[in-house]
Amino acid sequence: MKVIVPLDEQAGLGSKICEHFGSAPFYAVADTAVDSLEIIANDCMHHDHGQCNPPDFFSKLGVSVLLCHAIEPGAVHKLQIMGIAVYLTTVVATLDEALLLFKRGTLKKMTPQNVCEGHACHV
Repeated sequence: MKVIVPLDEQAGLGSKICEHFGSAPFYAVADTAVDSLEIIANDCMHHDHGQCNPPDFFSKLGVSVLLCHAIEPGAVHKLQIMGIAVYLTTVVATLDEALLLFKRGTLKKMTPQNVCEGHACHV
């Protein structure tokens, strides 16, 4: 299963998770089936708020799960329609922690009640 995580830095498993889903400088793509990890640059990092389209990019990568701190309702809806599940990582600081908690099944799945409604929700 391919899992994607927005990152602030390119520091391997110790990379810090980015607060901003769409404008993260990097994304980690972890394949849990073969235990692989790739960190890729976000080519759409600089954009007007709401103008990026990571769900289409994620779909092309074959991603089935997104782990993130916060995300807007429209993005969650689009991801879910595309078959990509979204899980909250609000209690997690680094990529390795997020992947470990996801594998253990302890991360909370995103619902319409806990999506981001603006920058104040995760500042």
